[in-house]
Amino acid sequence: MTEPSAAAQLRRIARRRAARDHRRQRSRSLGPGRDTGVSRLTWVALAASMLPGLAALVALLFTWMSVGQTNKDLQISEQGQITTRFNAAITNLGSASLDVRLGGIYALQRIMQDSSRDQRTAVSVLSAFVRQHAPVPVSGFKPAEEYRPPTDVAAVVSVLGNRSADREVTQDGKPLYRADLSSVDLRGLEREVGLTEGGMPRRSNFRFANFTGADLRHAGLENFDLFGASLDDANMPDVNLQDTDLRQAFLGGAILTNARLGAAVMTGADLGGANLHNAHLSRAEETNETSEADSSANLTRASLIGANVRTADLRGVVLIDADLTDADLTGADLTGADLRGADLTHADLSNADLTGAKLSGAKLEGAILEGARGVPARSRGGSP
Repeated sequence: MTEPSAAAQLRRIARRRAARDHRRQRSRSLGPGRDTGVSRLTWVALAASMLPGLAALVALLFTWMSVGQTNKDLQISEQGQITTRFNAAITNLGSASLDVRLGGIYALQRIMQDSSRDQRTAVSVLSAFVRQHAPVPVSGFKPAEEYRPPTDVAAVVSVLGNRSADREVTQDGKPLYRADLSSVDLRGLEREVGLTEGGMPRRSNFRFANFTGADLRHAGLENFDLFGASLDDANMPDVNLQDTDLRQAFLGGAILTNARLGAAVMTGADLGGANLHNAHLSRAEETNETSEADSSANLTRASLIGANVRTADLRGVVLIDADLTDADLTGADLTGADLRGADLTHADLSNADLTGAKLSGAKLEGAILEGARGVPARSRGGSP
């Protein structure tokens, strides 16, 4: 090989080597605008690795939307089922068969348990059922006679008494709605005793219920919750109201002769003009945790002739112009009571506490005041 040829060969080798080195250097560079085939492959691999995550995200979004739609469909389906059940229950209530009517009554009870939004309607329907099937005669109260409400009517009262009370009041304790049992004939009603989960007797819920003008003779209303209930002009001789909550209740003009009110709570109750001849109020509670402004029961002009009020807690009670002739008030707490104009002729006030009681115009002729506290000395002249 000649010298020029060898030199040319060496130059060609040097150029090839320089070109190869240049290509290698460019392949290592990943700067902007200098992507190579290798860098593109890297990005493709990165995108491919992200695809499962994106697919999972899409699947999660789809599942969330599906669950939301499913819940909505379930709610619509449930409401449709309740509507169907409600219509069937109403149909059963109109049946001529007692068994079918009872089925409708208990179906409405189940609806109230399952759907709080439908409780108001169910209460309205059941109340109307009692008013229609057990009304007080237009001519007035019937003479006293042995009587019990029909089986289906008694069942409705039991169902209404066992319903949830929490759904029916606002946060400030005001009623959203109430059972309307005005002018119904529930003579001789026997309370069906329900039990709480702890095995204790359950209070029958008739808070704020309307019993105006109802006939409740000989009825068993013991342990009823009648807070704020309207019992004006109700006919209630011989009624059992023991352990009953009568706070804020209205009993104006009610007939409560021989009524049993032992341990009843009467804070703020209005018994103005009520007839409590021979009623038993032993251990009846009048005060409670309510504010002082509304803690005094109102028995203005109430008739308590011969009433048994032994050891009753009647602190602050209003008995203006009340007739307490021959009443037994032995050991009663009448601290701060308003007895102005009250007739206490021949009443037994032995060991009663009348400290701070208002006795202006009260009649104490023949009253027994032995051991009584808070009675002015001038008033003791009526004591034998």
